[in-house]
Amino acid sequence: MLKYLKLLYFIFYRPGIFFPKKSYSMFGEDIFIQKYFKSKPKGFYVDVGCYHPLDGNNTHLLYKNGWSGLNFDINYYSVKLFDFLRKRDLNIHSGISHKKGMLTMYYRKEINMLNTLDKKIAKIHFRNGYKKRNVQVNNLDFFISKNFKKQKKIDFLNIDVEGAELNVLKSLNFKNYKPQLICIEIHNSKNMYDTNYDYLKSNNIYKYLVNKKYKIVWKNKYSFIFERKKNDKKN
Repeated sequence: MLKYLKLLYFIFYRPGIFFPKKSYSMFGEDIFIQKYFKSKPKGFYVDVGCYHPLDGNNTHLLYKNGWSGLNFDINYYSVKLFDFLRKRDLNIHSGISHKKGMLTMYYRKEINMLNTLDKKIAKIHFRNGYKKRNVQVNNLDFFISKNFKKQKKIDFLNIDVEGAELNVLKSLNFKNYKPQLICIEIHNSKNMYDTNYDYLKSNNIYKYLVNKKYKIVWKNKYSFIFERKKNDKKN
């Protein structure tokens, strides 16, 4: 009964469940993504660090348009919310990293978009202290191959994991899976909220994606959308 009441609380204390909105993202990412895929009525997304189905979410508009996908979060109640509101999706309570094992989750609340597997980020976000909990992690390749008999084409990959983004990218075999669009947070390591984009050239996430033949097609503050270059689409 207590878990059920908590689930209702986490749904209703966030805005917009009964009032459809133009955008459910933080910075309007979903509007760009929806326009980009406007000619694709059905597609497949992977959302790592999905947090909440309606609040700050980059895949809800796609879901409303008939898409489906895989959603991951280290927060138990985040996954339960997706189970309740995203019946076509497969929602998994797990962390994603480049190696299988156990990692420490740093958190303040049971569902929070700032919960993280990165201790340095936790110290920045949670200046008044935080709790710790061990969570299971595995790579994206494992979950995709485990849950789908045939190799899935990932149209859109969303990553929002508060400091562990590069490990998520490394968990995906880009020879087998080549997402058309990737939305990811990239912060300046010296100043998380700096919007001077000169830091990108030396950023490991940026360099990793450029090396995988991606280019930036949209950005707002620390949120970036990368597109696979057209001459790489057939490879």
